[in-house]
Amino acid sequence: MLERVIVAAAVAIPLAVRPPPPRDFLAVDAHRHRVTITLIASYDDTNGGFNFDGYSRFLMWTVPRGWTVRVVCRNRGALRHSCAVVHGASSAKPAFRGASTPQPQIGLESGHTARFTFRATKKGVYRLTSLVPGDEGARLWDVLKIVRHGKPSVVDLRAQ
Repeated sequence: MLERVIVAAAVAIPLAVRPPPPRDFLAVDAHRHRVTITLIASYDDTNGGFNFDGYSRFLMWTVPRGWTVRVVCRNRGALRHSCAVVHGASSAKPAFRGASTPQPQIGLESGHTARFTFRATKKGVYRLTSLVPGDEGARLWDVLKIVRHGKPSVVDLRAQ
C-alpha cells in the first residue's frame, strides 16, 4: 500500500521539462531570403510565464541584412502579450516599419495569434519583446541580431 502511495506521489510531481530546441521556432527559406520566427508568449511556466518559446532573454536570433522576416506571435498565457522588434530596453517604437503585432502596448488576448513581416534593412542588435507594460521588466524578450552576411540561426545563449 505504501508503495502505491509513493508511486502516485512521484507521478503527481511535475517534471522539469526543457523547452524544445530553439531551432524548432525558426524556418528558413534560403532561396527567397526569408525567415519565419515563431514566438510563443507564455510557452510554459519558465520565468513565471514571461517567456517566448520557453526561454526568457536567452535566445539570440541572427538574420542577414536584406532578408524578409516574418514573425508569428502566439499568446498562450492568461495575461496579454505582444511581439515587437525594438532598438533597446526602453523603446516602445518598432525598429522597422511594420515590426510589431497590432496594438503592441495592449497585446494579444490569451489564445490569439498575430503575424507581421518586415525587411531587415539595418545591421544592429535589437530586441524581440512584448510591449505590454511590465513585460519587458519581467524579462520577456530575446535578442535579434541583423548581420551583414551569413545564415539565419537561433542559439540559446546559455549554451555558449
